[in-house]
Amino acid sequence: MENKPNLPGNKLIEDFCTFLRVGTRKAYDEKTIKQYKDDVWHYWETTGFGNLKDFNVERAKLYRNSIQTSMQTKRQKMVRVAEFFRWLFAKNLTSPVISEALEVFSLTDKEKGLLSKREIREYPTLEEFNEMIDFPVNSDVDRRDKALLCFLLLSAGRVDAVRTLPLKALNPKTLDLVQDPTEGVHTKRNKYIRSTLFRFNEQYLNIIRDWLKFLIEEKKFKQTDPLFPKLEPSTENMTLYVLSNEYYSSQNKINQIIAQRCKDKNIPPYSAHEFRHLAVDTAFRLARNGRDIKAISQNIGHEHLSTTLKQYANMQPQEYMQIIKGLTFRIDEQARVCDLTNNDLIKIINSRIERNPSQGF
Repeated sequence: MENKPNLPGNKLIEDFCTFLRVGTRKAYDEKTIKQYKDDVWHYWETTGFGNLKDFNVERAKLYRNSIQTSMQTKRQKMVRVAEFFRWLFAKNLTSPVISEALEVFSLTDKEKGLLSKREIREYPTLEEFNEMIDFPVNSDVDRRDKALLCFLLLSAGRVDAVRTLPLKALNPKTLDLVQDPTEGVHTKRNKYIRSTLFRFNEQYLNIIRDWLKFLIEEKKFKQTDPLFPKLEPSTENMTLYVLSNEYYSSQNKINQIIAQRCKDKNIPPYSAHEFRHLAVDTAFRLARNGRDIKAISQNIGHEHLSTTLKQYANMQPQEYMQIIKGLTFRIDEQARVCDLTNNDLIKIINSRIERNPSQGF
């Protein structure tokens, strides 16, 4: 084995990153590509920077045993490294050496059991959200933060997309939203998404409408300026911060805004992505039929309903168990199981006998 990186190995990893960018239909974003690169580098470092083409069971086990994280993260890392080797050995995947080494990256039955025991994701309740936005507007920053919180809920937008949205992305009349990667919006896998804000509460909508009016009429923002701009020191008082015309460079700042507003109300700190979960959960509770559920799924940018059902609005055990306990026939409702009267049933039976006298009953 080598003890330091070498050019051939580094080139293979860079070629793989290029493949992820342009060689697949998934159109991986740069954040995801970096995760792949970091995990492959970790494998390479763990195996002593040996020749990547000398992949075998022993090296796979060495890397597997080096991953000291949660079971969920461990699975994700092994999946990413396995994908690298499937790309590298695309023509030799049936080779016993390669196939057996790749099998090392599969979870055992015991590990799958441990994975299934993970806690269901926590996200704020509507009561907590209402408390979170219940603060006076004493500055432009307060106005922005309140609008941002409402927008995260009603758009169910991913935080990286929200921080890169230009003003023109949101129609002030219809509240329809366009997330366009060609306009600099950082959507997952560079997907173009058309949606509209959820109508959960007119108060939330009015906060966003007032924010748009404020930006356009008072701040004279251009359509290419950020929908939720970062702060800059005031020229009059350097201890104060005012809105700028610049985009936030990372999603951390938005999460910090939320954390502070949670802290102000003694609410557990939530990240921006938890608002996406709250939005889907709230929408599902309002859905009346399957078509509504499909619309919710597409409105948050999912191509497949299965993605929404698997990843979002998962109930806590006490909630779904309570629902199941309520799925019983009550004595006073048993008569309603069939809405037909005795006379209706007699007519149907006689009609069938007349049509098929040989069958009888």
